[in-house]
Amino acid sequence: MADKATTITELEEAYVAFRDLISNLRDAAFSEPFNDGWTLSELLAHMAGWYREITPAFGRVARGERPIPAGVDYSDADGWNARFAKDARKGRGALDDFDLAFHGYYAAAKDLGEEHYGVDPEKGRPKIGNRLLGASGIDHFREHQPQLEIWVAGQR
Repeated sequence: MADKATTITELEEAYVAFRDLISNLRDAAFSEPFNDGWTLSELLAHMAGWYREITPAFGRVARGERPIPAGVDYSDADGWNARFAKDARKGRGALDDFDLAFHGYYAAAKDLGEEHYGVDPEKGRPKIGNRLLGASGIDHFREHQPQLEIWVAGQR
């Protein structure tokens, strides 16, 4: 697993590629279904929701706390996704909201110390910084990018 600088760069590159793909779409495209019935606005709200949910985790980790507060359970990802998508803004407002949420998430990730990135030598797994950027960031872009590329190609 990569160090902080490499991981942050990977997140930046994934964001730029994703954002560039949709930045020139017409406003009406944001309300057209494309992904299992979701609209682009709903997809962006879903991703923004996860950014907002995970952003405070970086601060908790920096304070030596558990990343996720006691009593919070993310095992029902579909339920969380539906709640986030329900709050989707219309048209380019969804893109603005997505950008705002991403930049908060990105800033929190950059503020987290280097010691929280890389591989834990005792456990042999990625450290928490990498895990927080993977699931809701880098891997999330990888999950949705191919679907989006196909759909955007049909928009042109």
